[in-house]
Parts: sequence; C-alpha cells; structure tokens
Amino acid sequence: KLTLTLELIFITTLLITSINAAGIVSPYWSDHPLYMNYGETKIINFNLQNMVGNKDITVKAGITKGADIASLAKDTYTATAGTKDTLIPVTIIIPKNYDKSVQTVELEVTTVTPSTGGMVNIGPGFTTSFNVILSEKPVERSSLVGVIIGLVIAVIVLAIIILLILL
Repeated sequence: KLTLTLELIFITTLLITSINAAGIVSPYWSDHPLYMNYGETKIINFNLQNMVGNKDITVKAGITKGADIASLAKDTYTATAGTKDTLIPVTIIIPKNYDKSVQTVELEVTTVTPSTGGMVNIGPGFTTSFNVILSEKPVERSSLVGVIIGLVIAVIVLAIIILLILL
C-alpha cells in the first residue's frame, strides 16, 4: 500500500511540473458574430496566449468548419513563454454569389510537442467558433441598364451644349 501511494505521489508530481497553460482569444463568439457583406474580405486575428510556464509552445491550427470562406496563411504558430500577443490571422472571403446567409467558422488549435527521435506528438488543444452573418445579396444591375443611363445622360448633355451654342 505504501508503494502504491508513493507511486501515485511521484506520478502526480511529474504531471504537475509539466503543466503548460495556453489559450486562444477570439474577437468573435456565439453571442458576438461577425457581420459581413457579399463580396467582402476581412482578416480576423485570433490571439494565442502562453502566459504560464517558461517554455515556448508550438501549435497547429486548422479550419474545421467554414473552410469554404475561411483560410489560414500557414498552419503552425509558436508562442513565446510569457506572451499574449501571438496572432493567428484567419482570412474570410465572401464571394458575391455565395449561397448562404449564415456560416459557422471554427478554428481548432492543437499543441505540438517535439519528441525524441524526430517525431512530432500532438498534445491538447482547443476550439473556438463563431457565426458569420451576411447582409442581403447585392442587387446587380444589368450592364444594359448602365448603357441606357449613360446614353440618356449623354443626350441631355449634348442637348444642353447645343442650346448654349444657339443662344
């Protein structure tokens, strides 16, 4: 019984000394969605924080929902120990002909720890998501309407010039 107790104390001590705390701060969440227009592009910065511990952390980021409108420039980021300002930029592009009015975007961030032997181990992670709410689709004017309006304006301007010359 004493041996089991000592083993548990030893294991607990090992686990406590290897705790790293990291987190991600999102500018948008379920009660605070992102509003965008069709044809618009925005870059949203998620803030990776590594405030506890004295080791840098490396994370692997990925878009797990909404990849049809959201993308990452790269998928690996490193947060220095004691920092709260490592940015993970997510580009959101809404096509003019997009067929949804609400789209959920979900970012999954997983810690990556190097191990001996050149292999990489994936550790604990976290997920954040928010909705992108789109405005009504823009009314596209026909190019023929533009041509007709241009011709009407040209005729009016020409008529005014002729009247000024004759008077």
